[in-house]
Amino acid sequence: MIIYPRIILIFIILMLSSMSKSQELLNLEQCIKIAQEKSITIKQAMISERESIINEKLAKRQLLPSLEGNSNLSYNIGRRVSPLTNTYISESFLSQSYSLSTGMVVYNGNRLKNNINKAKFDMKVAEENTNQIERDIALLVTNYYLLILYADENLNNAVSQYTSTKEQLEKTKKLVSAGSKPASATLNLEAQSLSDEQKMIMRQNDLEKAYLDLKNVLQLNENTNIKVQVPDIEAMLIRKDFQYSLSELILKSLQHQPELSAAEYKIKSAEITKKLALAGLMPSLSFFGGVSSDFVNKAKEVVDYNTVYSYTNFLINNQEINVGVPYEVPVLQNQKYFDQLNNNLGLGFAVQLRIPIYDNYSSKSNIQKAKLGIEAAKLQKDQAIQDIKSKVQVALADYKAAKMQYQASEKAYSAQKNAFESTKTQFDIGLVSIYDFMNAKTLFDQAENTLLISKYDFVFKTKILDFYLGENLTF
Repeated sequence: MIIYPRIILIFIILMLSSMSKSQELLNLEQCIKIAQEKSITIKQAMISERESIINEKLAKRQLLPSLEGNSNLSYNIGRRVSPLTNTYISESFLSQSYSLSTGMVVYNGNRLKNNINKAKFDMKVAEENTNQIERDIALLVTNYYLLILYADENLNNAVSQYTSTKEQLEKTKKLVSAGSKPASATLNLEAQSLSDEQKMIMRQNDLEKAYLDLKNVLQLNENTNIKVQVPDIEAMLIRKDFQYSLSELILKSLQHQPELSAAEYKIKSAEITKKLALAGLMPSLSFFGGVSSDFVNKAKEVVDYNTVYSYTNFLINNQEINVGVPYEVPVLQNQKYFDQLNNNLGLGFAVQLRIPIYDNYSSKSNIQKAKLGIEAAKLQKDQAIQDIKSKVQVALADYKAAKMQYQASEKAYSAQKNAFESTKTQFDIGLVSIYDFMNAKTLFDQAENTLLISKYDFVFKTKILDFYLGENLTF
């Protein structure tokens, strides 16, 4: 039988499972942080957060008066109304106007204040939604992290089982050579060795797949070399022992769930929406003001006066007399641009009172929708509470069951280990057959695998309770 290829295979597998110099060592907290930083879902939630911040700023700015400037430049050809005389003229002219206007709401049923309060609650909803997503991702990463720890320890057990079988096979071969055992005694051990070798390869594949799953959650390239830090699981299980009753656990869970906080803020936001709808029935008062001026290139101004005489002939006593009457003729020039703007400057103010009388059922329908929105938000909160209670009940029951399973598996493992060691000793001295030895080894391997599964199941159930208690998911 050729042994060297299998020894090389074991060496390669051990190297793959134990390399750390070329790999980045990550603990659970670091994995959670990487997953949260790269999560597309969290990035989308943070965009919603930023939008809610912008909406709050917008609501606050509505308390300030608006300010708007306008300018208009036009060239008119043909028959138009002259801005100078307000009469029709048939000549072309260039005109330009400027205006600056402002306005602010004096009263509109506290709509501005309520918009600010609603924006604040909506911002809180967005923040709590992000917090909930972060916690969900943390629990997901914890699950994949534990799967790697389980796969790694399962691989180590497979290697240990293979090594143990190989050692027993070599020992049995020596006994066969010495004539202490029949040659057939090695057949079952050789078959078991091949089976253990196959399991070892499968466990290595399981470990690599577990790492790929974690890399996918962390959004790392599949070729990135990482290795998770192995915590002291046994010490954690000894240290971690929940003493809460179901009612205490539910109470603490309800205090630490972001989704429940978000539901509460949604109710407050819906109540503000109702106030905004009621404001549609209230009168509103607004103030407006403005300043304006204009320029026309045909505008003239008087710069001087010339004295002109108008002569008329009169006949007095049959004698013709020429009499001149003086009068002033203004001297005109184009009015300057800025002088014209200054001369044409005008101010205006206005107050607008709006009293709703009939708006085609719009306001009343908005009020009814707002009331339904409050009911829906309250039902959503009640559903969230019910879901949390149900999940906590299941989590606590699973924790207790996993704990008892783990404790029972420890006892079974200890008993099967003692039985296997006793059978192995008896087999070595020829008191039991190879079939008894193989049966004892199979039972021991099963007990070892059951203990491993129950241990990591218990650890994950513990972390689920930590999740509902609002604790950080660390080791």
